[in-house]
Amino acid sequence: MFSLAELTEILGALPDPVFILTRSGRYVAVLGGSDARYYHDGSGLVGQRISDVLVAEKADWFLAEIAKALQAGTLHVVEYGLAGSDVKGLNSDGPQQRIWFEGRVQALAFRVDGEEAVVWVASNITERHELEQRLRAQSETDALTGLWNRRHFEKRAPLEHERAQRHAYPVAILIFDIDHFKSINDSCGHEIGDQVLKQVAQTVKACIRESDLVTRWGGDEFTVLMPYADAGHAATAAEKIRQAIASLAFSGGLKVSVSIGVAEWATPHESIGRALSRADEALYGAKSEGRNRVVLAAPPRDAQDHAMTVRHARLLWRRHFESGHSQIDAQHRSLFECVERVQETAAKLEPGNLASVCAAIDRLIDDLDSHFRYEEEVLGEADWPGLIAHRLEHTRLLSKAARLRAELTQAQSAAAAAELIDFLIVDMVANHILRADRAFHALFRPASETRQD
Repeated sequence: MFSLAELTEILGALPDPVFILTRSGRYVAVLGGSDARYYHDGSGLVGQRISDVLVAEKADWFLAEIAKALQAGTLHVVEYGLAGSDVKGLNSDGPQQRIWFEGRVQALAFRVDGEEAVVWVASNITERHELEQRLRAQSETDALTGLWNRRHFEKRAPLEHERAQRHAYPVAILIFDIDHFKSINDSCGHEIGDQVLKQVAQTVKACIRESDLVTRWGGDEFTVLMPYADAGHAATAAEKIRQAIASLAFSGGLKVSVSIGVAEWATPHESIGRALSRADEALYGAKSEGRNRVVLAAPPRDAQDHAMTVRHARLLWRRHFESGHSQIDAQHRSLFECVERVQETAAKLEPGNLASVCAAIDRLIDDLDSHFRYEEEVLGEADWPGLIAHRLEHTRLLSKAARLRAELTQAQSAAAAAELIDFLIVDMVANHILRADRAFHALFRPASETRQD
């Protein structure tokens, strides 16, 4: 159909560069990709090895991806960035900034010069990647204050947890909110309330280190994640924040204050949920002691004495948790109260007598089941597009609760009860109501309220 010369011209005209690479990383052929607006000239690569062209870390990555494609035998797709600093002896032709590629890698069915080989098609996706980064940043940024939001915190915290374990450094968490903020909104108006939130956010950013992560958690509540900070350093930073905010002056002579809870994250044994619960308990203590103060959370118990520590992680219903649907909110508040009864029962647990705890657990599971069914009915009537996924999540949570309950029946141990209570409180009540349920709040709350979350 085509002559060899014509095929060569067709392959050379391909918009994206195509590399034939052996398992050892030798460039056998480079075809296409001649547009210098998007690609560097790769014609001089033939005969060289990846390790001759790229710095060691990048070369190792490419060799590993080639090995994966050869092992899989199917199309292997990867995304990666390359900067001038990654390439040895790069000339000035072609783009100078970091460029991003989608690599489509397919094993060849024949050997090349006695080696297994792949065809690697590299497509420049820099514009798409940068757009995705901008959209991701927007989805993880609070529109009012410009701070990161809770979604970003929940993405960053596990990564910080992993690094802290690997390098054995301390991490601390601050949780604080603005004292009597509802009264400020009610008496001064939401415009002044927004000014307070923005000024508090800027003040906190000025008080913390570049490595710290400050987040608008929801409403008037904020968090700060502090790597390389133990409880003492975090308490000092919290006091600095408290004093700076107390010194702010707003129109009409308005003064504000904050109450702050501080907890050192006891990695590697403590989950982020438990660390946040301890910090939140300390925040509650600051409120109880008169507000405008910093309270340090008690350290977690040793692992061997952890059987029922979940009873200390008090769940407090806050106004900004409301969805806007009166019956759903009433059920949510009732579930928080039911959790408190479970915790109170667990706190009075006597060795060898789990009957009262099991009865409280069963009541909570029954209430959750009833609530989930009612919530699904309401969301179905509202034609909410996320209902199917939400219902599946309800099913998953209830199934796991049933499994843990069966394990408790068999084990009859305080440790099994603690595991089940922890799951019910953290996963089914706190995380599901305060995270997953937020997805449908816009159905029932006006935009002027949902934007404050």
